[in-house]
Amino acid sequence: MDQTLSLKLAEFSKALATLKEALDMFDLKNILVRDATIKRFEYSYELCWKTSKVFLKESKGEMVIGPKECFKTLGKHGFLSSEEIEKLLAMVDDRNETTHAYGEKFVQALYPRIKEYYGLMGKVHGGISR
Repeated sequence: MDQTLSLKLAEFSKALATLKEALDMFDLKNILVRDATIKRFEYSYELCWKTSKVFLKESKGEMVIGPKECFKTLGKHGFLSSEEIEKLLAMVDDRNETTHAYGEKFVQALYPRIKEYYGLMGKVHGGISR
C-alpha cells in the first residue's frame, strides 16, 4: 500500500472514531453535542471521499474528480451496492447543504441521518483498507 493511502486511511480512521464518539452522545436537545456531531460528520465525509479517491487512483488506476463520481466508481468495482451508492449520494447532498444552509429544520433532519452515514463511511473504509 502506498504511503499516501496509508496516511489517508489513518486520518480517516481517526475521523470515524471521533464521529462515533459524538454519535454515542446522541441528543437532539443538546445543541453543543448536535453541532459537534455535524462538524465531525463534515470532516469524516471529506476524508471518506478523498481517501477513496486516492485508493481508486493507486489501486484501480481510476481518476475521479468529485465525491459522487468517487462513490459511483467504488460501486463499479464492487465495493458498494446500488442502494449504498444512492445513500452515499444523498450524503454528498446533505454535506453540501451544511455549507449553505444551517437552519434549524435542516439540522433536525440531518442529525439522525448521520448515524446511517457513519455506517456507510465505515463500510467504505473497510472496503478500501483491505
